[in-house]
Amino acid sequence: MKRLLKAACIVLWASWPTSVPGQAPELGYLFPPAVERGTTTDVQLGGYNFTPDMQFFVHASGLNLQIMGPPGEFLVTPRPYWEGPRIYTTALPIAREIPATLKVPASQPVGLVHWQAANANGPTSMATFYVSDIREMVEQRFHSEVIDLGSLPVGVSGRFSRLTEIDRYQLTASTTGPLHLDVWARRLGSKMNIAIQVTGPGGQKLVDRVDTLGKDLQASFPAQQGEAYTITLHEADFRGAAQFVYRLACSQERAQASPDTTLKELPEGIPYRQTPLKLAVGTPYRIRALSQAINTDLDLQLAIVDAADKIVAENDDKTAATVDPELIYTAKDEQPLQLRVSGFAVDSQPGRRQYRLEVEELKRGYRLTVPQLVSGELGGKASVVVTLLPFASFKEDVVLRVEGLPAGVTVDGEARIPAGKNKGTINLAIATDSKVQAAVIKVSGVSVGNEEMGFAPLEVVATAPRSGNLVVMNPELEVTENILFAIKMKAPYKLELVDKNRQRVVHAGTTYPAPFIVTREEGYTGTIRMQMKATQSRHRMGIRGPTVEIPNGVTSVLYPCMMPEWLTTDRTTRMEVVGFAEVADPQGNIRHVGAASDARITMILEGALLKIGQQARELSVSPGESFEIPVTITRSAKLSGPVTVDLENAGPLADLVTLKPVVLEEGVSTINLQVQTRADARLRGVIPITVRATVHQEDRWPVKSIVDVNVEFK
Repeated sequence: MKRLLKAACIVLWASWPTSVPGQAPELGYLFPPAVERGTTTDVQLGGYNFTPDMQFFVHASGLNLQIMGPPGEFLVTPRPYWEGPRIYTTALPIAREIPATLKVPASQPVGLVHWQAANANGPTSMATFYVSDIREMVEQRFHSEVIDLGSLPVGVSGRFSRLTEIDRYQLTASTTGPLHLDVWARRLGSKMNIAIQVTGPGGQKLVDRVDTLGKDLQASFPAQQGEAYTITLHEADFRGAAQFVYRLACSQERAQASPDTTLKELPEGIPYRQTPLKLAVGTPYRIRALSQAINTDLDLQLAIVDAADKIVAENDDKTAATVDPELIYTAKDEQPLQLRVSGFAVDSQPGRRQYRLEVEELKRGYRLTVPQLVSGELGGKASVVVTLLPFASFKEDVVLRVEGLPAGVTVDGEARIPAGKNKGTINLAIATDSKVQAAVIKVSGVSVGNEEMGFAPLEVVATAPRSGNLVVMNPELEVTENILFAIKMKAPYKLELVDKNRQRVVHAGTTYPAPFIVTREEGYTGTIRMQMKATQSRHRMGIRGPTVEIPNGVTSVLYPCMMPEWLTTDRTTRMEVVGFAEVADPQGNIRHVGAASDARITMILEGALLKIGQQARELSVSPGESFEIPVTITRSAKLSGPVTVDLENAGPLADLVTLKPVVLEEGVSTINLQVQTRADARLRGVIPITVRATVHQEDRWPVKSIVDVNVEFK
């Protein structure tokens, strides 16, 4: 696949009759997802619809993220591929990675750090990574080896990049006592459910849990000093993709005892507990029952009961993001009230049926919320909708302000929220000669006050919900003052699929060249690059497409869809493509402006035209030795020309096990392949070697078949 980073063409910007939707980027993950503070770490920034002109923002002072290269290849999940009902579900997006270095100062607090990105097609939502204060390792293995974690405490970063992948780790207890495991996945943005098993020295199973609640897993088990334990991790449904990253933390250190005397217990079998509630008449109060927010295990309901045992106010969940309840209540008289708390345990973990009650008098004031992402097109407008939540009958005008806007972006008119209203809008004008860029802005408001009533003006900074962490314990803390504003550009071209309503018959293992019409804006002469879209509505694992360059003057193009031979026949599959064009912004900076094609390529699979088989038996060799693989080629009469046979091995295996490509002319169907190996300690155990056969239709479009050969290295 050709890289996207090439010499750019500076073009004139002219009017385009209709606006083509941009192909905004998305963030996925950072790998490794955990880094030690006080270190500089080589990382990969994973995401979707990346371009070489990405801007990245780390929302933590002192951290330095330096980009080291352009986006890499598409990380299409390799075999095996599961068929059945899964093919009808929404497909996982296909990631690409950008190499970078991340420098974290020693003073950085331990915990999650949020980051995000933007390009000329728009901003991304936030993603997360973890800053640690213990030794961190990165999963580095060959085949399916068990990784020794060494001394405790330790964290190890890994990922399930393949379907059916299982990761195994071994550790030895340094002392006798509980050994604690904490698996980070959803907190790192990985939309997966982890399964974990721990076996002891005698093979006894000590832990066997699955994260069915989507909250990540913590587990402890009794360990004996000097004994070795094996930890097994996998995705609950054995899914795999590059974005399925995780961190496993292992420790025998006990948490420092800091008993919280404010915690209350809801014993099992008790329907509810009541507490006397003393409120000043006419004063608003905020009343909360916290469990999720303090990491205990109750789904609570909250009610206020009067002297007649009548419920006068109640709440189950404050918002959809939490199971903790909250009430805003003002007592109308002095009758005695009771605060009733009921609920049930979610995960039935022992010792986690605790909660905390908070009763807070609400003072005059307000809160402002805004979207975390704001964008607008070059030469156009953008708006920031501000929502006001008043406290204690707050009714005053609030003047809205915004700081940090990039050059060329101005506030259009005065922005305010009138007294008694709960919404206002900041209108932004983007000059036609602006630099296309993104910037972190902050929105705030100042109330006008009331001198006669002794109300001083109140200044409030607006917040927005943070994304990235999928295990939100306390939504009130998952907010940020950092708003990402991006200036976008519209695409100066269109990609239209020819005969878009037709279902094309395609043989498994072949390449289908999908025809497209290219329409350019008048004046645009730069190169357009077509490639796979990161999201595929029914993309089956393994379908690939290269980057195809479309030079100026070309009005039609064939995009090759490479269909694996293991796809199910007699079923419809679809492929989506997107184009990116190099366009100069008014400041002369080259931006990569994207637009998706107008339709999906729809194909129906039929049987394969080429098949390779192998007859090797119980291959057992020592590293450094050569071995022989007898193969047979079966080809359809629809194919002509020579067949090339080589190895399709990735990663370190590509250098350790090699085969000089062999060409079989027409009429030749069998051959004994001579495979070479290197004397390397990593070659041990049973390792599958993939043999590939390739022929070309019309001397252009590849047809492929593969077969695995299991080799035992002694």
